Amino acid sequence: MLVAFGLCLGYNVPMILSPKQLRKRRRFLAFIPFLFLAVLLAWLIIPGREAAREAGPAFHDLILSEAQEVQVSIIPGDCCAVALERGGMDAREAARLVQDVKPAYDLARIRSGQTMTLFFENDLLRNLVYAIDRDHFLAVQRDGSGVFRGRVAAVPYEVRQETVRIRIENSLYEATLAAGEMIELFEPLSRMFEYDVDFNRDIQPGDIVSAVLEKKYLDNKLAAYGDILAAELRNNGKSIRVVRYPAPGGGAGYFHPDGRSTKRMFLRCPLPFVRVTSRYGMRRHPVLGYSRRHNGTDFAAPYGTPVRATASGVVSARGRDNGRGNYVIVRHGNGFASHYYHLQRFAAGLRAGQRVDQGQVIGTVGSTGLSTGPHLHYGLVQNGRYLNPLRLQSPSTAPLPKEQLAEFQAYCARILAPISGPTPSLGAPPSPLKPGPGALPLTPGRSLERR
Repeated sequence: MLVAFGLCLGYNVPMILSPKQLRKRRRFLAFIPFLFLAVLLAWLIIPGREAAREAGPAFHDLILSEAQEVQVSIIPGDCCAVALERGGMDAREAARLVQDVKPAYDLARIRSGQTMTLFFENDLLRNLVYAIDRDHFLAVQRDGSGVFRGRVAAVPYEVRQETVRIRIENSLYEATLAAGEMIELFEPLSRMFEYDVDFNRDIQPGDIVSAVLEKKYLDNKLAAYGDILAAELRNNGKSIRVVRYPAPGGGAGYFHPDGRSTKRMFLRCPLPFVRVTSRYGMRRHPVLGYSRRHNGTDFAAPYGTPVRATASGVVSARGRDNGRGNYVIVRHGNGFASHYYHLQRFAAGLRAGQRVDQGQVIGTVGSTGLSTGPHLHYGLVQNGRYLNPLRLQSPSTAPLPKEQLAEFQAYCARILAPISGPTPSLGAPPSPLKPGPGALPLTPGRSLERR
């Protein structure tokens, strides 16, 4: 096309040219083929779909040894068909794949941040792998008739029962990382003791958390954690032990060795691991400037920190005023009510009359109303009288029946044995075992047909 365009330029010239003009015209026309060749080479060299398919961590399927692999990251606003097109599929074929696979898994549920791995053979998609969550993945295969077949399978972890010991010097969060564990262990481990210990005030340097838990491995690399079967916190000279065991109402719960449930009517704190800035009692108000009774406890935390309901109940008020800012009041049993002030925003859909569960997020930390910075004012009321939230000893709920105690205590002796006895010296932490970024449920050298 460029050559033709150049020839056209050659004809749109005056019929009579000087020798100098003719030489310039010939040099220009001679340059056209080189320009065309440069454009052609650039088109071949610039990375396109074929180059994109070679990007990302590679693993080669045993059946499709010559398959070309491409990893497609799901971005906000993506639908599956668009993501598949970006990976190299034809638009109609991508739409057909979504419909064919829908009985096994609805790909409309894909989430941003996830990854799909596509395998091409002769420019046709033969297999697709999508990690649904840490424990399940979708495997798609094109059959001989061209129809896509999908199935949801369990990630083939190797589960090992192991013992973990963590010495706390500053915080459990930092200590978990320092012990060489993945940070995913931090939250479930801390929640085992959230009814018995205030990690803001009660933890001392040198305290030790020990746990018997399940670790999930892929190709000898730690990929995830399973259930925490038992744990012990040695805090300031005392020992708190917790064991996972079938609960009377079904499911599993956490119990102390004497059969008491760890679960209590109220959580110790509506925020995870924050700093107390103002306690219950008389104080000088930081905005108004005079002393008045402070009917609650203030917890400093960054903007947007999730605020949890400390007990199950019904939202009796949700609103805003000049003093409390954005506030929520939850009514509980036995005449109790909990108050949450200065919120940045409310949880989506939260309204008066709605029932909330213990630990459910009802809003986020802010600085609305009479406030000098981001914090949460948390108050407790019983039968119209304000209480000190930090001194409340709420009762344990749903203990194990007496007829189960003997069997339960025999189980406790077995499961707690690895973490019982004298505390061993803790040396340098091992180097952490972490899966590579975007780890897929199928790993190098494994067939897509294996489970």
